[in-house]
Amino acid sequence: MSVKRLLTVAASAAAVAALFSPVSSASALDAGTQKTATAQLSGDGYLHVYTQPYGGGRECKWSGNSDNWGSCRNLTSDIWNNGYAGGLDAVDLYTAPSAGGAHACISQGDSWPDTTTGNYTFTYGAGLSQFGKSVNNNISSHRWVDYCSQG
Repeated sequence: MSVKRLLTVAASAAAVAALFSPVSSASALDAGTQKTATAQLSGDGYLHVYTQPYGGGRECKWSGNSDNWGSCRNLTSDIWNNGYAGGLDAVDLYTAPSAGGAHACISQGDSWPDTTTGNYTFTYGAGLSQFGKSVNNNISSHRWVDYCSQG
């Protein structure tokens, strides 16, 4: 068989395969998102925060509790809980040092890439300082907890 004929047959086979393959809405972007989701599920054991949205600015990260966020205290606009799945995998984020004031909770694998939107607020601790306020540039400490439904 000639090379030209072989290429024609191969191209025809590829076209037929494309016609009869299942339709999928997955795209290259979805594949990238799936890789990110897999990385988030496996976790690296850290709570990552950034001083600017979408991973911009300075990064701070912790594998354990922190009573004072130091150089990232009240300067955080992106939060990613990449802790290990299992016990103590959610993180309570507090308005005051040493786990004081109202708090919000971010589950394992969750990311709040832009807290400047006002969509993320301190939802636990009614009556405490900063309850209902935005978490953007307003977090001072955190604690690793088993789940996010504590009050």
